[in-house]
Amino acid sequence: MFSDDTVYVSFLILSFIFSFLFRKVKHKNLKQWMSTIYGMVIILSVSGLYIIHPIICTLVSAILMQVDKRRCHKLCFLFTFGYLIFFRLTTYFEILHTSGHTNLIQMILTLKLIGLSFEVHDSYLIKLKTYETKHDAEKNYKTICQPNILEVFHYAFCYIGILTGPYFKYKTYSDLFNNHYWKKAAYMDLLIKKIRMILALIVFYLVSSWMFPLSEFNNELFYSNTSLSYRIWYMYTSFFIFRTRLYLGFIFSEIICIASGMGAYPSKCEPQSGCGPTKHYELLETKHLSKEELYNFDCIISIDIIKVETISTVRGATRIWNMTIQFWIAEYVYKRFPIKKLRTLAAFSISAIWHGLYPGYFISLCSVPFYLFVEDIYDKQFRNYADSAGKRILWTFLLYIMKMNQFSFWGCMFQLLHINVILKYCHSIYFLPYILVITMYVISRFNTLQTS
Repeated sequence: MFSDDTVYVSFLILSFIFSFLFRKVKHKNLKQWMSTIYGMVIILSVSGLYIIHPIICTLVSAILMQVDKRRCHKLCFLFTFGYLIFFRLTTYFEILHTSGHTNLIQMILTLKLIGLSFEVHDSYLIKLKTYETKHDAEKNYKTICQPNILEVFHYAFCYIGILTGPYFKYKTYSDLFNNHYWKKAAYMDLLIKKIRMILALIVFYLVSSWMFPLSEFNNELFYSNTSLSYRIWYMYTSFFIFRTRLYLGFIFSEIICIASGMGAYPSKCEPQSGCGPTKHYELLETKHLSKEELYNFDCIISIDIIKVETISTVRGATRIWNMTIQFWIAEYVYKRFPIKKLRTLAAFSISAIWHGLYPGYFISLCSVPFYLFVEDIYDKQFRNYADSAGKRILWTFLLYIMKMNQFSFWGCMFQLLHINVILKYCHSIYFLPYILVITMYVISRFNTLQTS
């Protein structure tokens, strides 16, 4: 039997190769059916009969969008997340023996169906007010035609991003077939650059995972025969392996999009990850753009590795980490959550539920809001008072060290998953990451009182 990683990488490579054939097809309907059929072949190959889960989820969501445009976003949100939890419970209690790939497919599908329901809802509200306002290029662009059930299935089962993401809106999907910006967008140099990154990341991943296997956390000798400093160091190495693996998935998903043409837009429209164009919408209404017009694929970019690695704060890093998913969380959870003070906690809680039901997801992701609160205090109280370049560099360096420390700890918890393993490791390092953050908070409060 092939390992999950082998199957996963094989389908990514096949999808990348398929994208060049897909790009050459000119007929819209044939192109659309090709993407859907190949997407279903992928799901059937990794899930077998359990393809029934994505089908049920898509069918019910599509019906909800047809029946009630005013409330479909809320109904789809509750149903798809409820179904995702049901799917996880059956898997975790071993009622069903589905593959991990089916879980990935269900995760991406959940985002796409909820995002589409919001697009349908928002378009419905815009159309209601159309008669009151003059023509608005932005509203016109953001308004989608009501997709029928078949069109919802086409979007849900499109092979692009079906295993890895990125998340892209229905409008972006529709533009691939109806607006041929991808024909004018240069892409080969970008592909070569990203393929080189993949080759380097593969080397880093294979070497580091061989030297520092995650299985050590379950080895009794790791806790009895190693020093405290080594156990803390292992937290950093495990996070290096973890993020290298994620980087590979992100970059692979990007090259599949680029090769297929998904997410190409005029650069003047300033496309953003997940969102698509954000300015100059009138350009998108022009059928014949100038030959000198520049295009990019920023809409489907998930990560800027250099920025993530070098930025000094957790808040800054979270905004540029898996950016298409961050857009989804910001747009459909954070901005629309009714209680402003709880928006950050709600966003990270939904993210934890989306990732899975293991304690490690909640311990890692739901710890982030408290650290962000402490980090903001330090960023405001200390960096703003630095009156020289030397002091600013010092505080930037200290915040960077704290960022890497917290990310490494959270990444470790995220991978260990089970509460008994997590507690064992935390006890072995004397809960130092928690003590450090609490100490930072106490010092900041003492400094505030002293200043007052």
